[in-house]
Amino acid sequence: MTVDKKSLLNWVGGKRLLRKRIEPLVPKDIKSYIEPFGGAGWVLFYKDKWADLEIYNDLDGRLVNLFRIVKYHPNALKEELQYLLGSREMFLQFLNGTFITDIQKTAQFLFLITRSFGGRGDTFGTVKKSSGGASKSQRNVLEKIDAIHKRLDKVMVENRDFEKLIKQYDFEGAFFYCDPPYTSGCGYEVTSTADFDHKRLRDVLVSIKGRFLLSYDDSPKVRELYKGYEMIEVERLNGINNREGSNRENKIYKELLIANYPIKELFKNV
Repeated sequence: MTVDKKSLLNWVGGKRLLRKRIEPLVPKDIKSYIEPFGGAGWVLFYKDKWADLEIYNDLDGRLVNLFRIVKYHPNALKEELQYLLGSREMFLQFLNGTFITDIQKTAQFLFLITRSFGGRGDTFGTVKKSSGGASKSQRNVLEKIDAIHKRLDKVMVENRDFEKLIKQYDFEGAFFYCDPPYTSGCGYEVTSTADFDHKRLRDVLVSIKGRFLLSYDDSPKVRELYKGYEMIEVERLNGINNREGSNRENKIYKELLIANYPIKELFKNV
């Protein structure tokens, strides 16, 4: 089996299933590529390089610490991880344990996310019919650390509020790929869907000098906020809810791609 080395971990809201559709919509003449809501970096890592300047940002300090350690201390992180097992007892020890150094905290975070149900980090990932979940290959994780370590070369890693980040790095040649918390569904404690200010994000984006591409859930609120901007409707499988039953509505999740530059013509060729 081929290991996907363009990602390191599963993450709620990750763009694994949409990255191939997003890539052709990114302009070729950009000077900088910025992700204010970087998450697992599925889109950032999809290409070897998007622009001369690349910036990964997330408000979740666990993610920022993960990629900082992968960039600067990959071997030390691999030493912490290489002999761990897909064990429920070990999972609970990591879940309830106290870890001191940034490298230990990163190992704890990565182990819990990769061995948990749906990448949530709080429930042991049991499976019945495959070798996924908590029984996935630890060797593959170590190989991914090496690959992402190389990809992060020259990528700037930030941990800032999206408004401050966008305003600081905005100029005519800037490109912002934004994948904020959606208006419904689940998220993580730091980037909760319940608390996110969608109007504030809209107000920031409508005033920038650069270009943005935005991925969102297809909801009346989002359509109203970005009325007048180009929108593309896309569908994907509904992640961890796509396990049982035959009802298509339960299996398909509808999303929007929104931009302040023409994307409909580009999407025809995707």
